[in-house]
Amino acid sequence: MGLLGLFNKEYTIQYQVLEQDEIVDTDRVIIKAGDHTAARKKADTMLRKQFGRTQYKIEWVQRF
Repeated sequence: MGLLGLFNKEYTIQYQVLEQDEIVDTDRVIIKAGDHTAARKKADTMLRKQFGRTQYKIEWVQRF
């Protein structure tokens, strides 16, 4: 573990899966990141690989 790894916090990201502008699923994922913006970017990258660019929407990011 690197020095920067010590400062990572867990963020919960809630997202919706969309199909033709209709919500078909809502789920949450936990991401470790240094701050709120980095957590959102990591989640966006992960969700884009899984669902494609237009098939999901991040609702909120929160640190518990």
